[in-house]
This record gives sequence, C-alpha cells and structure tokens, in this order.
Amino acid sequence: MIILDEPTNNLDLQNVEILTTAINEYQGTLIVVSHDESFLEQINIERSIVLE
Repeated sequence: MIILDEPTNNLDLQNVEILTTAINEYQGTLIVVSHDESFLEQINIERSIVLE
C-alpha cells in the first residue's frame, strides 16, 4: 500500500509525468489525497471520498 498526500505539490511537469508513470505501473493499493484533478484522472482513481 502506498499513501500519498498532495504528491504533485512542488513538482515540475516532468517529475509529475515520471510519478504518474510509476504509479500506473504499480499493482498495489493507493490512498491519495490531492486537489489535482488532472493527476487523479491520469492515475485512474476508481473510488473517491470528497470532503466539503
């Protein structure tokens, strides 16, 4: 299991792409906290909990 809290903060575009590729190759469970909707779409998040 990998837990990520705002993983794209302070990353440039190239490093976001590297992170996205690595996450997409990962076969385990992810828990991700992020406001970056584009990133969440790119890593194919299947379920989400939205706090308002």
